[in-house]
Amino acid sequence: MKFREIVDSPCGIRYLFDGLELQSGYARKVLLDREMMTDASQIDAAYARLRTYADLVLADRRRVEDMRFRLQGLRDISGTLASLADGATLDEIEFFEIKHMAILAESLAMGEQMDAVIGILDPDGLKIGTFYLYDSYSVELRRLRDAVEQDPDDSQLQEDLANEEDRLKKAISDMLRPYAASLRKTLRDMAELDISLAMAVQMQVEGLTIPSSGCETDIIGMFHPGVRAALKAKGRDFQRVDFSFRRGVPATVIGANMGGKTVALKTLCMIQYLWQFGFGLPVASAVMTPFDDIRFCIGDEQDEKTGLSSFAAEMQRIDQAIAVVETGIRVLLLVDEPARTTNPVEGTALVAALLERLSGKPELALVMTTHYTVEHAGVCWRVLGLVPGTKGRTMDYRLVQTTSHEVPHEALNIARELGIDARWIDLADTIMKQQYE
Repeated sequence: MKFREIVDSPCGIRYLFDGLELQSGYARKVLLDREMMTDASQIDAAYARLRTYADLVLADRRRVEDMRFRLQGLRDISGTLASLADGATLDEIEFFEIKHMAILAESLAMGEQMDAVIGILDPDGLKIGTFYLYDSYSVELRRLRDAVEQDPDDSQLQEDLANEEDRLKKAISDMLRPYAASLRKTLRDMAELDISLAMAVQMQVEGLTIPSSGCETDIIGMFHPGVRAALKAKGRDFQRVDFSFRRGVPATVIGANMGGKTVALKTLCMIQYLWQFGFGLPVASAVMTPFDDIRFCIGDEQDEKTGLSSFAAEMQRIDQAIAVVETGIRVLLLVDEPARTTNPVEGTALVAALLERLSGKPELALVMTTHYTVEHAGVCWRVLGLVPGTKGRTMDYRLVQTTSHEVPHEALNIARELGIDARWIDLADTIMKQQYE
């Protein structure tokens, strides 16, 4: 899975991607084409590199900004380098691209053999980014140029000069060809440097953290950066939440509407993706475990293009996830209030059946939010909900484990706190009590 495939996931990764201050368009392309890491040792190695740059941001911000300023000159010349490797004769614009890149790499102390490349493209040792077929490349070139300047209407001289220039372009291309692989690696390394520095700066700006890897997922103080920013704009704070889960043990999250269950699920999905793509995490601390596939089924999935209703689209999405789980690979499946759009009787049955259907899957980590009361052998988390405060009751979004799977009835209380028409809410309260008598 590439990063471009999940950047617009409903979990909200787009916020952090847009906030990543990459200095070059090429680095953006490289990041979007990055494959999701699924091996813990590979992820740990990526974070070890990120930690180096995060420490550098704190220790020497001026040096970091100088490097980032230089990286603004990074351009995608992968096409030119591919042509060079394939045996093509390059033109003067392509020589300029390579020379500019090599000088940039040398200024960043990156790449092998860049001095040799610069020597080929800068025979006069001028160390400037422009390129020209310098007279010093050939005595014959200098002679023909002088002759053409004295007699610009001589077509034979013009042809001889063009032939000499073509000969030199081929010769220079042949001299550069042994360095094609090194140039391609250096180009990629500079893009990765741009990405790492941007991630390190973002860690400081957003308060992100480098996690560790383990056999289970244990997250302390997670927050959703996009939601936090939206709340901050309204003068409100985001309440951090703790959560843990592991493969083979299903977890449900219950609580009233407006209790933050969906935001918690989005945050879990975001954190997992960010970790497996090497970003800093919006947590106080975390121990993470990798998955081969991450499936996120959330919200109103009505598909107007295919004519599917919300319920049909949701069922198909979950069905596709079940098929992936059946392959036996490591899967993180996050499902937000399945069967919410059908009647409560069938909805409860579908949720209970889904939990049973996916039981006994040792490689599956299932986290599901629901409004239905469903007993199961896994772990149940509950939003604390309305609690007394200095200004009346307020919503506490923290999640706590509970032995009861009974979904709390707080909707009417929340409606009252919102100032909804009192007669309507009182009538609903009366009807509900009559139903349960």
